[in-house]
Amino acid sequence: MSEIIHGIGASPGRALGSIRRLDRRVWRPEHRTIAADAVEPEVARFEEARRWAADRIRETREDAARSLGDVEAHIFDPQILILSDPDLVAGTIRYIRENFLSAERAFDWRLTELRTAIMDAGHVMVVDRLADLRDIRSRVLTRLAGLETDPLALPTEEALIATDDLTPSLAVRLDPDLVLGVASGTGSRTSHSTLLARSLGIPAVVGLGNSLAKIADGVTALLDGGNGRVVLHPGEAETAAHVRMARRLSECREEGLTRDPAPLFTADGVRVHLRANIDQPHDVPAARRVGAEGVGLFRSEFVVIGRRVIPSEEEQYEAYREVVEGFPDQPVTLRTFDIGGDKFPLFLDIPPEDNPYLGWRAIRVCLDLPELFRNQLRAAIRAGGAEGRMRILVPFIISEDEILRTKEIVDGVAEEIGLAATIPLGVMVETPALADTLDLVGRHLDFISLGTNDLTQYSLAVDRGNARLQHLSDPLHPAMVRAYRRVFESASDLELDIGVCGDLAADPVGLALLLALGYRDFSLAPASVPEIREFVSLLSAAELERALATADFGDGVSGLRRRLRACLEDAVPGAATPLSIA
Repeated sequence: MSEIIHGIGASPGRALGSIRRLDRRVWRPEHRTIAADAVEPEVARFEEARRWAADRIRETREDAARSLGDVEAHIFDPQILILSDPDLVAGTIRYIRENFLSAERAFDWRLTELRTAIMDAGHVMVVDRLADLRDIRSRVLTRLAGLETDPLALPTEEALIATDDLTPSLAVRLDPDLVLGVASGTGSRTSHSTLLARSLGIPAVVGLGNSLAKIADGVTALLDGGNGRVVLHPGEAETAAHVRMARRLSECREEGLTRDPAPLFTADGVRVHLRANIDQPHDVPAARRVGAEGVGLFRSEFVVIGRRVIPSEEEQYEAYREVVEGFPDQPVTLRTFDIGGDKFPLFLDIPPEDNPYLGWRAIRVCLDLPELFRNQLRAAIRAGGAEGRMRILVPFIISEDEILRTKEIVDGVAEEIGLAATIPLGVMVETPALADTLDLVGRHLDFISLGTNDLTQYSLAVDRGNARLQHLSDPLHPAMVRAYRRVFESASDLELDIGVCGDLAADPVGLALLLALGYRDFSLAPASVPEIREFVSLLSAAELERALATADFGDGVSGLRRRLRACLEDAVPGAATPLSIA
């Protein structure tokens, strides 16, 4: 019997293979004291191990820059800084000199104290900082133990890996040709390691917690990095459906490498656009390879996360311009800084918040720090505003006042630059407040983008990063279906361009629902584009609209899902498997 375990979908894509467990050995240095005449040699031994670890991290950083780009390489900068931090270095040396502790015990003790301080601070970046500390601990203690090799050996043949902790130094060494997918006990959608997995195109499910223990070495599993599921011991039907879909997707990708894709239509002739969600300029080639029609969501946080200084206007301009030039005939939609929640740059002094996801974040930060905001807008408008191909998308809007203040700043920056054209301005519809009042405030906008992830989270009061609550985070809940319909109707009445950039469009049932409601413009992770392109071409929009109209809402979500599944199964035999449909 197959068993489905739930985590957090962190990097989209699906994979079938055998599990390889990577269990990091937690080495606890013994409590060992030294003689007084051995103190200075012990200090020297610690300093040598610290320098050796820093050199290895710099090598890893250089490897990441070559294979993934400078943006991903920046994530190792905090580790290098931590290894030079006076609190860590001086504290360790003090324990050696004053307490006569061995270098291993002194370093581990001081690192434990720093870890406790970070956890007590309750900072939103605690997950990434703890992962950095674990990487540093492993490297320094490995050197002090006299070992040259890494404590984790990666697979030498194709496998799905399962690990308690996907740290940055492990993630950057993953070989996409051998590592089919990753299942991790810890982690989040926005951690450094998850961003690396996405850049490598490796499906990942994180946050499995204690359920990771159910994944034994050598078992066969299906991993879905979009829906956050791992299916252990999949049955014949599940496996056959996966193989058929993988074959079709492989054919689609091969076609995409040899020619520009033709315009996409549903089976009954309805035009549909598939655009790309990207995290940074390095993602552009992958988006082009799969035939994305421009960028529907360009997350701009890559220029500030992990940075100790505010990036210059020129640095941002170069990055934004690279993306615009990557799609010379297609629009690029830049989402302004969505910092806050779990993404804060190091140059902002942010006090801990009890609920950072509902706190000082996104447009609230930008409006409170207008120079930071204007700096980004100047770079973005210079990069593509003059040609009318750079659209500005603002996240986390709840009121007309926020829209008007943003519009005033955007228009002011355009005037400073000497640009006569109007910059297209849109908002993410991801709060119930905006979804319910779009008909009142939408007249100030040019377009909207439906953010299904956060809209579901805030409407259903369910933390989408909590694996334990994933069964409650249902984007097909009747309240959500009504919200999607209301948003589409309000935006249509105002003649706004309408897009979707949430994960719902990357799920076959979610895609079917959105098509039935009238949505035609979707932005997805590049890895999801070939599969969704295949589904769109086989589905009839008219048939989906009829299915939605006749769905039995008396059965709640199950009635709607049953009708949409039937349409999918008719159009794409084998699609309605537990892995491929939520």
